[in-house]
Amino acid sequence: MCGISGILSLTGAPVTAAEIQAQTNAIIHRGPDQGGVFVSPGHTCGLGIRRLSIIDVAGGQQPLSNEDQSIHLVYNGETYNHLDLRRELKAAGHRPATRSDAEAVLHGYEQWGAAGVLRRLRGMVAFALWDEPRRQLVLARDRFGIKPLYTAQHAGRLYFASEIKAILADPAIPRRLNLPVLQAALTVGFVPGPATIFEGISKLPPAHFLLAANDHIQIQRYWTPDFHPAPPRPAAEITAEFLALLRESVRLRLMSEVPLGALLSGGLDSGALAALAQAESGRPLQTVSIGFEQAGANEAGLAAELAGRLETRHHPVTFSFGDFGDYPAVMRHLESPQCSATAVPIGRLYRACRAAGLTVALTGEGADELLGGYHWHRGDALARRLLGHPPVLRRLLARSPLPMSAAARRVLQRGHRNPALRYRDWLDVADESLRRNLFSAGVSAALPGENPLLAAWAGVLAGLDHLPPLQQMLALETQTRMVDFINFEVDKMSMAHSVEARVPFLDHKLWEFAAGLPAKFKLRGRTEKYLLRQAMRGILPEATRTRRKKGLASPYRAWLRAERLPDWAETALSAGELRRAGLFNPAAVAQLRRAHRAGQPGLGALLMGVLSTQVWLDVFGV
Repeated sequence: MCGISGILSLTGAPVTAAEIQAQTNAIIHRGPDQGGVFVSPGHTCGLGIRRLSIIDVAGGQQPLSNEDQSIHLVYNGETYNHLDLRRELKAAGHRPATRSDAEAVLHGYEQWGAAGVLRRLRGMVAFALWDEPRRQLVLARDRFGIKPLYTAQHAGRLYFASEIKAILADPAIPRRLNLPVLQAALTVGFVPGPATIFEGISKLPPAHFLLAANDHIQIQRYWTPDFHPAPPRPAAEITAEFLALLRESVRLRLMSEVPLGALLSGGLDSGALAALAQAESGRPLQTVSIGFEQAGANEAGLAAELAGRLETRHHPVTFSFGDFGDYPAVMRHLESPQCSATAVPIGRLYRACRAAGLTVALTGEGADELLGGYHWHRGDALARRLLGHPPVLRRLLARSPLPMSAAARRVLQRGHRNPALRYRDWLDVADESLRRNLFSAGVSAALPGENPLLAAWAGVLAGLDHLPPLQQMLALETQTRMVDFINFEVDKMSMAHSVEARVPFLDHKLWEFAAGLPAKFKLRGRTEKYLLRQAMRGILPEATRTRRKKGLASPYRAWLRAERLPDWAETALSAGELRRAGLFNPAAVAQLRRAHRAGQPGLGALLMGVLSTQVWLDVFGV
């Protein structure tokens, strides 16, 4: 795992090594082991790297070049099938100079072209490649967006990097808030791609590559997750093949020359990975878990119990309200406001990994999106049955004292049959009127009525309206929230502590097998991730195998109810600071705080979004 960066001149004006060095200095945490800079002979293109050494520790320095020094690469991530690719490339006459997996990508581009090598890769990658004979830059990102890659065009240049702060290393890059993006973030809780909160800076979409040559830039997709129905097969056969593919995915991700462990929550996903990894390696696995001082959010006991059953070498850590003091530092890595604070305990987990001597950690993200593991997947199945009822009856149900989440009430009240709109309703942070009233008068007047970023979600489902509803929701979720919130946080917070997070559930071979399976293998009645639970029979303890998902909690809502927050938070939410920033109405924010402290439900996420935005403005000088 590494951090990459670079600049391509679109006008012929020179790019200097000093500029690239400034970029890599901004992301040294992503690769403390080695750094390097390449500038093309005509000074048209510069590439930079900060390397976290994991494969070919001694010999895999970057930037990498081919035999005749005509093609140059900086690369972030892992290609788990690089040995197979290397054998194929050697048979075709290529002569790799290192054992690095990155070199398989370099020679693979020579042999098969950009799209060809990307379709052959099995792993998580983001890379930049300069092809001197073609005077062509290639930027690419893996199928699931596990590894990030940002781009910006400014003053006749194309900037690119693993993190926004490397692009901002050039003081000429403007730091301006993208207001429609903030509106979207305060709606669904995170910044939806391909935009970022910085106006003029974008994310390269997952499963896409960019070609820049002769002042022309084009972006192409090379893979799409396929949720179309798979041919019927016996259930036992499906379960056996799923388990075999998951075992293979875990085995491939144990490839490492440095200490490797796993995150462990005590739940199904992380437990499955830890059990399979320990069985594959044949020795005790190091595991790391987090517990919370607040009893309601605490799974520490479950993790310790499972670690004992699996006989791992376990490292528990405890999260307290005091850890929220890290939030401004966390924001420097997030680079983006959010309506949650899950990044803080996630960062604490990866800091504990590093303290335990681990450079690589397996983690369980992706299972919920593949197999329908979130509470809204269950809730939507019930809500769909009620959508055919008259609106007046639905609204009566939504306002009734029946036990029901705020999101479920919202879904019933709005009654959207469009799956993209209904998915947004499940994620919605607050009612639109409350959200708009929080903004200052000038900002509220400038907001679009229908946010174009969220309207674009419907386009993800174009041509998929014939799929079952759960499949449509998973297809949308895979290309939105999973990329821009789940994978986003894992990369940001693992790399903040120089740890490589590996995600066995996000293996494209596993997805090509399981994505199109009938819904009964995913959500069966009230049982989510049914197929994984069946596959884990005899591998996990029954209590773990059958336990309902709890998820990583972050007690930020309780923390925000304190009469007085830490000084940095009180300053950020003060009337004077709110007026200075000009985004939010101080009186409305004060009322939001009072209502949240008084216990009114459904306000914590929106208040966290306001605080997060204020901290972002301060940290990045916007």
